Amino acid sequence: MIKFAIFDLDGTLLDSSEMWRTLGIRYLTALGETPEEGLTDEMNELSLPEGARYLHEHYGLSYSPEEITRHLTRMIERFYTDEVRLKDDAAKLLAALRAHCVHMSVATAGDERLGMSALSRLGVGDFFTGSVSCSNYGSKTSPDVFLAAADLIHALPEETVVFEDSLFAVKTAKRAGFATAAVKDISESNQTELKRFSDFYAERLGEFVDNIKVILNFTA
Repeated sequence: MIKFAIFDLDGTLLDSSEMWRTLGIRYLTALGETPEEGLTDEMNELSLPEGARYLHEHYGLSYSPEEITRHLTRMIERFYTDEVRLKDDAAKLLAALRAHCVHMSVATAGDERLGMSALSRLGVGDFFTGSVSCSNYGSKTSPDVFLAAADLIHALPEETVVFEDSLFAVKTAKRAGFATAAVKDISESNQTELKRFSDFYAERLGEFVDNIKVILNFTA
């Protein structure tokens, strides 16, 4: 039986993947530079400071990598403060889980302060007991961040479903004994494998609402 749920933020609850994909492009365009084809793929594999160094060196920008990092950070902060929206049916899914007395927490690879602030602005922050970030527990290639999110709600992995959009995160959660529910997002290119490895798969979050009783009766 599933009594608890852990949610990823970017690409799962928050419709933020396109911002991350195009951050470098939008920054260069604002500076009057012409982004080269393939920049999105290049930036997606780098941390923010690494991406800033790449932009500085590859495009010969006059700003230092540290200044570029600050500029990109401000762009991200503005996005989460003013622009980001929930993915379709996210609020509906959270309400359905709460109606079944499911306790919830967040495990994010991003900035948990910005992410939780966005959830509060969008009216769903109070669905969650709390949040944990990979900045404190390591990437989602390790189960530590999921286990920490479970501790927040006093949950055992076998009683908990993890909602994710990323294949490697789903694999990690499954290895740690969690049930997994994967939702389609542009950030994950291998939807075939994501569907194969997850216990539940949906192209939109509303499909999970339609199958809520099946998910809650699942034995991990």
